[in-house]
Amino acid sequence: MSRPVRSAFLVPFFGHLPPYFDFWVNSCEANQQNFHWFVYNDKIDCITRPNPAVTLIPYQFEEMRNDFKQILDISIPGKHLRRVCDYRLMFYFTRKTEERLDDFDFIGFTDMDMVYGRLMDFMPDNMDQYAMISADDGRPCGPFTLMNRTQLHLLAEWDQIKPEMERVEHRSFNEAIRLMEILSQNMPAFCQADPLQPQMAGGLNQRHHFGIWDQSGVTVHDCWQRKRQGGFYHFSRYKDKPRFKIAPITDSGQCGIHKFGISDPDSMWTKIKMQTSLYI
Repeated sequence: MSRPVRSAFLVPFFGHLPPYFDFWVNSCEANQQNFHWFVYNDKIDCITRPNPAVTLIPYQFEEMRNDFKQILDISIPGKHLRRVCDYRLMFYFTRKTEERLDDFDFIGFTDMDMVYGRLMDFMPDNMDQYAMISADDGRPCGPFTLMNRTQLHLLAEWDQIKPEMERVEHRSFNEAIRLMEILSQNMPAFCQADPLQPQMAGGLNQRHHFGIWDQSGVTVHDCWQRKRQGGFYHFSRYKDKPRFKIAPITDSGQCGIHKFGISDPDSMWTKIKMQTSLYI
């Protein structure tokens, strides 16, 4: 029997970890057989593993700058945190020895303002035939993209990678069609929202929805009373609003995520807020 395909997400996050971090970590755990998340953070003092799927690694911004210069000959121009979304594309080359990244088939980038379902249920068949797997249609997806490790050399060899990484202006190269084209010269790319990201795929209202996560996975509900399971639920539009309140995680770990925050979906008050969020 062949071994399972394994993927590593490399997640640099500078600053205090967000208040929804425990929910994010909790949703990673069910995916431990096939996925591992390495989180690089400047506010922690030692390597820790909150669960078998997640490793937290102390890492300062200046360390990253030094690694990029010494290993890649790329000069990061100051502390422009928006640009970290693009820098993470190159973390494989600077961290492959420390995290033994060559043991993984795919190297990915992802966000924290989301919860994951059972990801392998939503991967394409024979996923190792693809250069890239993303959760947006026809392009890489900032919240969730996997890059085939065997094709990453094409990114390092691209003649514009140095000026792209050294620019100050943030142009979201991590979501650019050009990135997909670079990596898929020898293998096809699988870039589509359905079924990984149901709220961005056809069949659900893309503006009015909420997500429920429990041990069985993540389900997205919309204002037309339709629902679909998916690979993850991304709540970026809600997270920075003053109304977005986060309740303590319960023993079950399950959560409802809606415009008004994150809370226990079995609570009557949460049910009212989730339904209300669909129409205002």
